[in-house]
Amino acid sequence: METSAKQPLIGVITCHKPQGAYQVQSVNEFYLNALSEYGASPVILTHQLSGDTLGRVLAQLDGVLLTGSHSNVHPSLYGASHLEPQLDAGRDSLAFAIVEYSKQHALPVLGICRGFQEMNVALGGSLHHKVYQLEGSIEHREPDTEDFNQKYADQHRLKLATDSWLAKWLNSHTADVNSLHNQGVKRLADGLIIEAQAEDGLVEAYRLAEHPFFYAVQWHPEWQAKSNLISQAIFGHFVQAAQQHQP
Repeated sequence: METSAKQPLIGVITCHKPQGAYQVQSVNEFYLNALSEYGASPVILTHQLSGDTLGRVLAQLDGVLLTGSHSNVHPSLYGASHLEPQLDAGRDSLAFAIVEYSKQHALPVLGICRGFQEMNVALGGSLHHKVYQLEGSIEHREPDTEDFNQKYADQHRLKLATDSWLAKWLNSHTADVNSLHNQGVKRLADGLIIEAQAEDGLVEAYRLAEHPFFYAVQWHPEWQAKSNLISQAIFGHFVQAAQQHQP
């Protein structure tokens, strides 16, 4: 869907990564380009933002995008003790603060992959460490290829909840999506409503009840966001909600 109202400012969370001898905070341009294609202006949110300063920044924004990442939410945040090869404590702290602000101020938030997982944990949910080890699980892991057309190709089908926003947006009860994740929802946090599930029952999309737009998906709609029908629905409605937000 196309948008035509004000150009919203949408904050985009960064990821902490080593780059040679340096430590950097970065974000994949797929996310920035997707927002721009739908008429939004991305604003980078760094891990140094906290407390009152973060609140002042968020008060000037119309929405926030919590992106995917190769790092995972720290297990201790959902009561687990296994080891994770890639963690990002700064992102955990920033994302959790954004989720709390969004709940209090009805700020539109879209979570993708890691964002989907951290939004659930921030609200009290938990995660499966390795979904591919669960009995009856289909393949959810990232394809081992450098070809983006193969990496982001549709990998499995979703069953959309009858009363879901996504079913209404697509006028369908099924959808095919890509899949690039190892972890997934174990216990869905209170207040979250299931929008879609994979064929093996894994939760793939949810929203927060009584919130204008607190929405998260496990797959990656930022890939080919202007040509994919599911991506069009998600980013189009996200940007529309941001346009309608009153800081």
